[in-house]
Formats: sequence, C-alpha cells, structure tokens
Amino acid sequence: MTIAELHKIPLQALPKDVFSLPADAFVDAWAAAFNLAETDLSADERHDLAQAIRNGTNRMKVIDALRSAAPETTGKIGDFSAQVIRRPADQFALIESFARFAPDSDVAFLRYSFSKILGREPSDKERLAFEFDLRRGTTTREDVIKMIVGIARRDGRVSLWDTLAETGEAQAMQDDSSAARTMPAGLSYDLNGQETLIFVREVPGSGWMIGPDLLRQPVNVVDNGWKVSSGWLLVGPKRGFQAGPWRIQIDLVQELNAKLAIQLVANSGLDILQEVTIAGSFTGNLSTEIRAEHRFVELRVKVIDTGSETSWVRLRDISMVREVQS
Repeated sequence: MTIAELHKIPLQALPKDVFSLPADAFVDAWAAAFNLAETDLSADERHDLAQAIRNGTNRMKVIDALRSAAPETTGKIGDFSAQVIRRPADQFALIESFARFAPDSDVAFLRYSFSKILGREPSDKERLAFEFDLRRGTTTREDVIKMIVGIARRDGRVSLWDTLAETGEAQAMQDDSSAARTMPAGLSYDLNGQETLIFVREVPGSGWMIGPDLLRQPVNVVDNGWKVSSGWLLVGPKRGFQAGPWRIQIDLVQELNAKLAIQLVANSGLDILQEVTIAGSFTGNLSTEIRAEHRFVELRVKVIDTGSETSWVRLRDISMVREVQS
C-alpha cells in the first residue's frame, strides 16, 4: 500500500505507524494522499500545520485541514479556519526555554520564538536581520528573545521575559521594562528592609490603594465596599519575586454566604503555590514558599458565584510580605 492510497481507507483503519511520523513527514504524507500540489498547499502552510502538531494539536484536525484544501473536497467542507489548530501565543518568555530550541538552526529558533511570543512568523526582513546578526556573533539568542518581546510590547501585547539566572548575572535586568523581575510599582519596604507587595489596601477616609500591575474589575463603591460580579476580581502582577518564604496577608469583609477564592500561581499557572477558598469575612495570613524556578508569579482573586448576579466585598488588605530569615 502506498501513502497516496491512504485517503481511500476509513480513518479508524489507518496503520498506526503513519501517525508516528515526524510532524513535517506526516503533513507531506497526507498532502500526497490528498493529491495536494504546491498551488493547493504552499510551503508556509505546510510549515504552519507541522508547527501545530509540534504545539500539541490533534493530528486528526490536521488531516481535516488538509482534506478541506484538496481540490476534490473544496466546497464540500466548510471553510477551514487555521485559527482552530493554532496555539495562542505565550505572553511570557523564559529565556532558557526559548534559547535552547533547535540549537543547530537559527531559522527554526526564530520561527519558534516569533510564533510563541508574537503569534506569527517573522517577516523576511526580520528573519534576515536576526539571522545575519546571530551568524556573525554580534548578538545572542538571549538578546533576540528580549527584542522579540519588545516587538510584542510595541504591538500592544502584554509581554515579559524572565530568566533562571541569578539577578547579578542578568545583564541590565532592572533597566529593561520588559523583564519580569523589574520591580512592580506596588512594592514597598519598611524600615527593616522587609518587602511588601500591595495588591489592594483600604486607606481610611481616602479609598483604596490598588497595585498598578493588576488586572481588576472596575471599582464600584457601595456601602464602603465594592459591588462585584462573579469571576476574576484581581489578577497580577505576573512578575519575578525573591526566592524564599512569603506571607499572603488577607483582611476582608463579605456576606456570610459569599465565597472568595485565592490562588497564588507561577510559570503562567503551571505551578500552584497556594490555593484556598474563603467563606464569609476573614483576616489572617497564608504561608507559601517561592523557589528560584518560580517565574511570572501572580495572585488570583476570584468571586465565586453565590446565586446572585452581584456580590459585595470590602477589601481591607490583600498583600504579600517576604519573611525575614534569621
């Protein structure tokens, strides 16, 4: 049996070894099976489909995409939208993960970095410029990643980079506004040098201090508190924290049947450092340990549905304090 005959066989009866082919070979095999010429499926489109497989897309969806492009099926299958097989671009780039991709191919590295950070391929001019500088050794992959993050920020995206290197090894870290370890504006120090990151704090007679690096629901003041809707209330700051023990300080008042979920995560939500659901009013501390490999730390506060469209909560204090180790 030849690959060109595969499209005549029910999908469930396909030999398993076909699905174990590398991404590029898999796409080429099925393109041949559907008699797709270069005019039907360009090299860039083949690359996009192979990249989708490498990003974790189900191969059956790729087969559907290729079938929809076949001349004999055009018009029989609804318009194919490439968006359904594309992974959303990451907002946060860990330098080491990107720099180690395809060590023998700068072109593959550039395509991967642009795809993950910007959600698109590099333009011909971008690719030529970066590839030329990398080949001459006048720039490094680490610098290229930072520049791509800069392009994303200029395009209006929320984009940051971080590194597993120690602070002293990260060149110009504090001078780069696209670095995740640039100090958030809500960070303060007491007389003993203890770090406190303020998310929300009530100031008697004045209102609330709210950290500038947070996404939040609009402040709708009712009865000295906030009238809020179910869903995320506060999220942020997605920044690097000093490694070590931290306390999450919480002081809030809410109705007895109201529930508020607090979650501290790192690495874009892959690592959950602390998670608790608060029912009714509460004041106290949650202890957590932030390690060196925990990047893009964020605190998530979520209003849990209590059966009504809106809830009321008075946030007296939500902050994080780094514990001083003796």
